[in-house]
Amino acid sequence: MLALLATLMFSSATPQYAAWVTSHAQETPSYDVYNLTYVDVAMITYVNNVSEGYFETPINYTEPHYTQVVRVFRVGGNVTVKTSEDKTSFTIPINNNSRGYVVLNVTLIRESRKEMNIVAQALYLGNVFLYDYPYPEEVVGKYVLQPNEKVVEVVVPLFEEWMRSKLYANISLGEVSKTYLAVWAANYVYGGYLIKYNASAIPRSLEEVLERREGDCDDMSRILLSLLWYYGVPAKIQYGYVYLKFDYVTDVYGSLTRFINAGPHAYVVVYVPTVGWVSVDLLAWARLYYPTLITGESTYSNVTSEDLEEVERFYTSFKYLELIEIHESSKLPEDLMRDLISEDLFSRLERMFSETPQETNTTTTATSPLTETTTTTPSTSVSHEKTTKAVIPTALFEVLTIIALVAGATILILSLIILKSGSRLKQ
Repeated sequence: MLALLATLMFSSATPQYAAWVTSHAQETPSYDVYNLTYVDVAMITYVNNVSEGYFETPINYTEPHYTQVVRVFRVGGNVTVKTSEDKTSFTIPINNNSRGYVVLNVTLIRESRKEMNIVAQALYLGNVFLYDYPYPEEVVGKYVLQPNEKVVEVVVPLFEEWMRSKLYANISLGEVSKTYLAVWAANYVYGGYLIKYNASAIPRSLEEVLERREGDCDDMSRILLSLLWYYGVPAKIQYGYVYLKFDYVTDVYGSLTRFINAGPHAYVVVYVPTVGWVSVDLLAWARLYYPTLITGESTYSNVTSEDLEEVERFYTSFKYLELIEIHESSKLPEDLMRDLISEDLFSRLERMFSETPQETNTTTTATSPLTETTTTTPSTSVSHEKTTKAVIPTALFEVLTIIALVAGATILILSLIILKSGSRLKQ
């Protein structure tokens, strides 16, 4: 199923409308359980006229098919950890040589098949009436906001023209369900039909993205957000770390961050009636295929010139080294276990920046995703459902995902550090 869906990134699939009526077999929930250790170590190396900031970490998050529980395991250095029902962050004074770390135990429970099946029914089974139910008023009031004027002016006409080539002549865009429309809008934006994927070390304004027709995960997600709002679809952007084999160093205005098994990413989730929030990330397949540690959410759909000035002003006022890594708790690397026992994570930070990052997995041998999961299936009768054979090796899919995450790493960093004054970098 996954590999078949991956082909969508390169082709314009035509939905088979006759097939959708056979796709309503009862599903038996199957939950994947991940017990992960999240490590974040930071050291300030230079500062000029900034006093304090905080680093966002994975949050507590609860949905019927996606739950993330965060527990603080260890804290060290000159930091203060703040936890709440929906947020975990650590504060560090920004002065020369200040440093700190936080180690979290994160339990992730997900029913990824639920989200993947919704995407598959829209794209390949042609279910134009997919989850065609009314939205709760409180969800609409909070997550259907005013779309950006440029998106309405430029993107909407192009999308509707593109969609007309996907629908049969006797079906209009106004007749399809909003869930169906949302998945195809994500295909249009993330699939490269509107803009070409191209990373940037700093945010770009929406006007620049549309003029040049290029952007990264953050840019694409903001455009998709406005496009969905135009059609009345509740949507928001999630930020987080996609958990897969990944080792990469970013440089933002001289500040270095090394990511190990933690691909920084931004993607859109939409509200599906009777189901809840569902990922439509057809770029890196966060939540749909790869487990993702969520660090925050946003309904901010634009980047202004003032935002760009704030980013430059903030990131040129200090420099830092940061190490972010994620591992299965039962399979921690031996060197990390030694560093945790000796409480010597600052030496680990320095050591990790003195060595060359390992190359990310780009082999062509078909492999499974990096993690092993514990699958819990309730003991009820399982009905038969239609399945599709994979046609692309999983390893190729991993390579494509890694490319997207590497290219987008610098842009996400800019949304993770906040000024003490409350002048938050808008996401």
